[in-house]
Amino acid sequence: MSINRLLSAAFLAGFLAFSAAAATNVFEMPLVFPKHRVLRQRLVESLRAGRADEMEKICREAVELLPMDATWRYNLACALAYYADKEAALDALERAIELGFRDIDAIRNDNDLKPLTGMPRFRALLEKAKTLGTRSVEGVAQAAPVTVLTGRPAEVNASNTVFDFDSGFFRVLLEFTGADIRKISGHAADYRGPAATAVAGWMRADEASGNFGDLYVNRDDGHSLLAVTNFPGLTPVVYGKDAIAQNAHRGLPNMFFDHPVIGNASLSMVSGPMWRSLPRMAVTDPYQPINLFRLYASNQIWVFPAHKDYEAGKEDHFPANMPYYVVSKGSSFTDLPFLEALAATLSAFRPATKRILAARKTMAPILQMILRSTQKNLRQPEDYLTGAAHPAVFDVKDLDADAMVKMAHGLMPETIPPLVALRVLKDERAEAGKDYFDLRPEGLFDTPFAIARVARGVGRVRRMTLSASMAPEKAGVEFLWVVLQGDPAKIEIKALDANASKVDLNVAYHGVYRPAGPDGLPLATRSSRVDIGCFVKVGELYSPPAIISICYLPNETRAYRDDGQVLSVDYSNAERRYADPVLTMHKGWKDLYEYDQSGRLTGWYRKHGDKAERFTHAGHRVLETDKLNRPVKACEVQYMPRQGVVEGLPPSLSYVDTPRVFTYGYESDLDKTGKASAAGR
Repeated sequence: MSINRLLSAAFLAGFLAFSAAAATNVFEMPLVFPKHRVLRQRLVESLRAGRADEMEKICREAVELLPMDATWRYNLACALAYYADKEAALDALERAIELGFRDIDAIRNDNDLKPLTGMPRFRALLEKAKTLGTRSVEGVAQAAPVTVLTGRPAEVNASNTVFDFDSGFFRVLLEFTGADIRKISGHAADYRGPAATAVAGWMRADEASGNFGDLYVNRDDGHSLLAVTNFPGLTPVVYGKDAIAQNAHRGLPNMFFDHPVIGNASLSMVSGPMWRSLPRMAVTDPYQPINLFRLYASNQIWVFPAHKDYEAGKEDHFPANMPYYVVSKGSSFTDLPFLEALAATLSAFRPATKRILAARKTMAPILQMILRSTQKNLRQPEDYLTGAAHPAVFDVKDLDADAMVKMAHGLMPETIPPLVALRVLKDERAEAGKDYFDLRPEGLFDTPFAIARVARGVGRVRRMTLSASMAPEKAGVEFLWVVLQGDPAKIEIKALDANASKVDLNVAYHGVYRPAGPDGLPLATRSSRVDIGCFVKVGELYSPPAIISICYLPNETRAYRDDGQVLSVDYSNAERRYADPVLTMHKGWKDLYEYDQSGRLTGWYRKHGDKAERFTHAGHRVLETDKLNRPVKACEVQYMPRQGVVEGLPPSLSYVDTPRVFTYGYESDLDKTGKASAAGR
């Protein structure tokens, strides 16, 4: 069975097609994608467990959902090959080949198809796959690249767009042709963006790229629109009626292009309990962070306003800091100065440098490095290794477009800095129902250049072991791990090898606090997030940032004993702090923890209004105690959301007893913890 091929179900054997039982054009594919994603995960689990009957059932569901998809049909053949009657498997394999699955080596070497390999019809099907090759599939609409004139609108429509079943994104196929035969120098007089004197001068000398080959993508219906005519060669993307009809043109980016992209969407959810900016929507979604990384690694850089998610002097509501986009302080139109600066920076790159950045797919990371290195609030180059260069939200007063274009123009192919990628080697896991009581886990996301955790567990210190690598590799370079935001006295970064490519990271509880500014004094804006950055320096330049974020839930108040053990956690949100309802639910109780003489946790008391309940160290609710007041009978509880009684409020967290009952036995009167064993109720 080809699970890896399942990750790209719309792109097989060199042909691009779209079709689905519930979709009539490519822009309706998001309607079926969630079901496809669920089936894909179920198939992975069934494959690992070796349950052929379940695999067959899942594949048949998927074939009904996507009848013209070759990979699902191929996986159905793999599932059917386990049965004694092989004809059904061969029928499914033949249909998969007809639909475009024509990788002969994959078919011949797939272990799941081994029961078929000795059959004459199997060998005949290999020949059929070879004969069909890359021939188009009859009755399936084919998408093909559309030629666009550089600088003229490029339309996204059903004829040049396919759907990527890996990411749930669209892929738009465009090919550029020049609008005229003039050199870049012939367009210098038309440049009217930032740092016009410098950029136009370089263009006039054919030493700058201009924006030829660059795309501008707007996803707010033109609400906050970049003036593309100020940037010669910059090609605006527009949307056809089919894309607009399915609302594929608004909100978070959802399209891959084979060209560098600068984009924006000045939109936010401004009302209701789930209000948030687009970037906060992205980092709190289980799937969007990896897609943002994919965009970042395909030469796309995006700008979004923070809206109310960052209010100076009040609150920073972002649970993670990631370099995959730029967040502008404020609301509508605050994104435009950053878009203009980024477009100007793209214009200023020397042609050879820009070609290498585009080919390596490192355009967006280098743009981020340039933006952050040139902020006006940096006094010296080393300040790049501080939070001043890497805020979650950028203030336009610190933007220096002149310095950005100068730095970009000075970048030579041989001076392009490497990228630093991160990986979690070891992560301290908290246990739901015992260490924390929310429904989502601690892991927010793991991507190569950004990792984020929600510190849900009640432990005072959160521990991780991380590794860093760089591409391209450079010998003799040391990794630099720095605190970008947080209390250095509460953060320990311990190198585990000579060049600090592996570190232990220990972060003590911060809660809601006021981070320190460049002068060391607390800022007026409160945050509940710690940011750690990892960099390398090669030559005179630092790498683009890789960031680890740990956020704390503002609706908790914690107290710890002198030995670091948790003493109490108040979830009642007594101070009425806002907490993101996507990440945590209102609970309304307070837990008070108890320990034996050796410091081992024995359980906790839960105060919920006038009600007090007792829980064991395993998180079971106590039903009966012995004469020493130790639990002898307890039941497992299940935590679940409950819709708020006040209309418009998000759900709160509640819990109910389950039928699972445990008895606790003790070795002696001194034993306060005991051991639990399942029992009938």
